[in-house]
Amino acid sequence: MDEKEKKSLGIRDAIIIGSIIVAVSIIIGAYIVSSSLSNISLASGQGTTSQLQTYISTLQTEPLPNITNIDPVYGNPNSTNVIVYEYSDYACPFCDEFYLETFPSIYQNYIQTGQISWVYKVFPLYSIHPYANITSQYLTTIYELYGFNTWEEFTNWSWYNQLQGVTWDGFSNQTAVYEAFNSEAQNLGLNVSLIDAYINNMTYYPVIYNSETNAIDTYGIDATPSFIIAVKTSNINYSEISSVENELNSLKQYGLSYSVYKTPDGNYIMFQFAGALPYSFFSNILGPLTQG
Repeated sequence: MDEKEKKSLGIRDAIIIGSIIVAVSIIIGAYIVSSSLSNISLASGQGTTSQLQTYISTLQTEPLPNITNIDPVYGNPNSTNVIVYEYSDYACPFCDEFYLETFPSIYQNYIQTGQISWVYKVFPLYSIHPYANITSQYLTTIYELYGFNTWEEFTNWSWYNQLQGVTWDGFSNQTAVYEAFNSEAQNLGLNVSLIDAYINNMTYYPVIYNSETNAIDTYGIDATPSFIIAVKTSNINYSEISSVENELNSLKQYGLSYSVYKTPDGNYIMFQFAGALPYSFFSNILGPLTQG
């Protein structure tokens, strides 16, 4: 249930390359969830300030992901020591499974308790999902016009529809998908004509495109769902870093990889990986990162 590579070709070519990785990640991801990742042992080790500084000095430097006006946010990134950025496609069945099976426990145990904040960044995989364009634009428009709560309600409807086998990829054409979305918008009392005007003008397409291109060029993201977990360096020690890396290293046996970055100011360490992984995996990462 899962899904990194170089790109300087333009977004369409990059996503085509990424689709190969996604296909492999899908097969591997299914095996990961069925395997008991929670049984992999962790080694915490003893860390010192000098070890942490040495570790940080070896990391590649990249900026903290920008939070744009189209990114729904759970919690307050300005008041949490850990920020999780989820790169997701509304038409992706594995994003769907992550949202329905894993995210609720993360929300209850880490977001609602104020330990982390969560940023949803739309990342449509155009070459894999034929209606990724319309679904990403429609739900972004809902968010912009009607706010977080309506977006969440509409998104829940979309995810649960796919859970029942009503996958958007399976529709005969884009018009059919559009009509299904308009019908739900009407059920929620939303102004379909206003939504139509924004989508016909492709109002939010450039913002989605630029955000996606930046994620590909900067972090090598090419699969969904992908994650960047950023933790303040002032809130972490080397022992906790070791624990997190041990958990991330467990992915290698399944053919998956991860990257670690630091921000230019040295205030954050960022862990980047992909896959619709189970809650136990995220808990083994978020637990050490929220101890400080």
